Amino acid sequence: MNQSSAQPSLWGASFENLWCTGLFLVLSFSTVSSLAGSQGAEPPLLSSFAMFIRAAAFLGVALMARNIGSLIGRPRLLVAAAAAMGLCLLGRIFSFALEDGAVRVALSFGLVAISNGCVAALYLAWMEFYAQMGMRHGLAFLCVVHLGSALTSFGLFSLAVAPIAGAVAALLPMVSVKALFRADCVTKGAPFRQGEGVDATPWTMSPRPLVLLGAFTLTNTFLRSFLGVQDRAFVLLGVCVAAFAVLAVAARCFGSFEPKALYEVSVPVLIAGTMFVLVAVPGANVAAAFCSNAAFTLFSIFITVVFCAISYRYGVNALWLFGITQAALTSGSLLGSLLSRGEALLSLSGAGATAPIAVLVVVLVALSMLLVSDRDFETTWGVTPRQDTGEAPSALEGEELEMRRCSKAAKLYGLTRREEEILLLLLRGQTLSRIAAELYVAESTMKTHSRHIYRKVGVANRQELQERIEGIPV
Repeated sequence: MNQSSAQPSLWGASFENLWCTGLFLVLSFSTVSSLAGSQGAEPPLLSSFAMFIRAAAFLGVALMARNIGSLIGRPRLLVAAAAAMGLCLLGRIFSFALEDGAVRVALSFGLVAISNGCVAALYLAWMEFYAQMGMRHGLAFLCVVHLGSALTSFGLFSLAVAPIAGAVAALLPMVSVKALFRADCVTKGAPFRQGEGVDATPWTMSPRPLVLLGAFTLTNTFLRSFLGVQDRAFVLLGVCVAAFAVLAVAARCFGSFEPKALYEVSVPVLIAGTMFVLVAVPGANVAAAFCSNAAFTLFSIFITVVFCAISYRYGVNALWLFGITQAALTSGSLLGSLLSRGEALLSLSGAGATAPIAVLVVVLVALSMLLVSDRDFETTWGVTPRQDTGEAPSALEGEELEMRRCSKAAKLYGLTRREEEILLLLLRGQTLSRIAAELYVAESTMKTHSRHIYRKVGVANRQELQERIEGIPV
């Protein structure tokens, strides 16, 4: 997580590393497939069925992650999945011409099931690749991924002839797989790609991040349900603006940019989008979707970077980790879709329908903020190894214990948030000058903080401080 910050270059040694952004083709494929399907004679619940299948596929890969080992190491499987995605999209487009409604519906559901299962496989293969990168290079690549996906999706959707757009989109998965293989090859020995690889250790995950993921995607999906197809294509601009802004800031502050800033910005932007739903003026729905898409882009980049960093630093199996998190994200989208359909079924209209639901969503997002702390951004966010035997605690467990002791000490002795952060670094043996450099403060300021910590805890030196904190039961 910190190795890449020493790299002065945004892209690494060569612009060949732009192959690492090939995930945007998979995301573009999913967006174009959704927009194309909404224009045809497909069943209303087909999009919800697609989300259900995708969530099930992600969860299935997570459960079999230890047996699968690596998706990148299974090129035939990925090529077959890419080919199936392209054929399924073409099949959906040309099924609109079928006169038999029952056959058309059955074919649509079957093609959607196959396509979404394959999308999950390709997406997780890319996540396995990103999980081997340092945090800041992964951040830069993911910004380009979202920017490229929005531009490509908008370009394809703007084509006047749907079959042509569908034929082009059908090629995207295969090109993405080729880009993945090429990126894996050209970055093999890159300094920023030194992840720990696949770990055979079984892991467990706290429900806190999963609830947050579901709440955020539920909100975004619900807001987008107020738009027509044309509006949904137009507000891809929100994705472009958000991704480009983050890319510009990351490029300028490459060594010091903190991804948690994305989360801190995304929440108020999403709430602003929710408020636009309540405004009965022309263009309010587009403004709402713009804010929603921008917020969700910031949140998606943030959450992907954080979990890639966890996998990179601790060797957590990326297929397991992203399989579970993406299942939570997709489940949130599914619930948001069903919620919007439920509102329509109840024949509610105007502010009478949107006001209580929008307020409910805002409260849900606000409550979700309680599920994450600054410490979660720097550690494993509740992802811990499952000990099946009486073995000694791992290094990861030791860090979690340190975090808990420092948190309890802060409450016992009245330490500020900054002092709690410094206390943890002191316990890890870092010098005051190094802590000052890491926190971007003057060394004199750091000495003042350390004196305050010693005084509040009631100790005279670091040795006594360590003994006092280690004696705190957790």
